[in-house]
Parts: sequence; C-alpha cells; structure tokens
Amino acid sequence: MGSLMSLALLAIVAIYAFYKADILINAKDMNVLSTINDMYYSPDDEFTYDNGFNIAVAFTAYDTNPEPILDPTIGEVVFNHYRWGP
Repeated sequence: MGSLMSLALLAIVAIYAFYKADILINAKDMNVLSTINDMYYSPDDEFTYDNGFNIAVAFTAYDTNPEPILDPTIGEVVFNHYRWGP
C-alpha cells in the first residue's frame, strides 16, 4: 500500500512538473500587472501613524549631487526606528 501511495505521489509531481515546464518554455498563462500613478499624492496629503498609514520614503535624483532635491516648504521626511528589548 505504501509503494502505491509513493507511485501516485510521484505521478502527481511528474504531471505538475510537466505542466510548469510547458508554461515556462512556451510562455503560457502569464499575467503581469503593472500600475504607475504619477503625482498620486498632492503636497496637501498627510501621512501619519494616526491615520494608519506608516511608510518609509526616500527621494533621489540618481546623480552625484548631494544637495536635497525636495522643496523645504513642503515639509521634512523623518525616519524613526523603534526597538524593543536590549
């Protein structure tokens, strides 16, 4: 009985592997979804822990200029790190 179960499991794994290899080789059944929302948030939006939206943000211009690229009148980006224990 144990060898029959092993044989059945081997057959299922082989069929699954063949199915996945067919998808990989023939590029079948692929769904890639990409969304870009430029300027989705306005300068008036607030991101605080109180409204349940806690994120980390980084801005870069991908160049060698070390000067800040953000307008200081908008505000500042603050990174906080909290740790529990020693």
